[in-house]
Amino acid sequence: MRAYVLASFLAVAATDAAAFCSVPSFYDSSPDAPGTFARPDVPYCLRELKWSGRHTCDDWEIDRYRSDVEAYVDKLNEYLREAVEFANAASRFAQDANAYARCEADEVLTQHE
Repeated sequence: MRAYVLASFLAVAATDAAAFCSVPSFYDSSPDAPGTFARPDVPYCLRELKWSGRHTCDDWEIDRYRSDVEAYVDKLNEYLREAVEFANAASRFAQDANAYARCEADEVLTQHE
């Protein structure tokens, strides 16, 4: 009889412990895009290339513009990486919220059994 009471108690305790539902949390914020304000301006000396096929830029001007474009592309790639991480975290939160809702619903449905 003692074993039966102890087994019943442990079964109820195990059911109650398993029924605890953990509320998900999400404290991340979306990344900031570099925006067009950070986009490098085409040097004036390159603007005539479009019409004439020639430019009047010095090598240092072209090198600086290339460097500015590469830095901007790097910022865009960093933004993309952060956005993917944010999306993955948001997806994990949605999955956790789904599990929480199911847990709460199951608990409510079985509380009077």
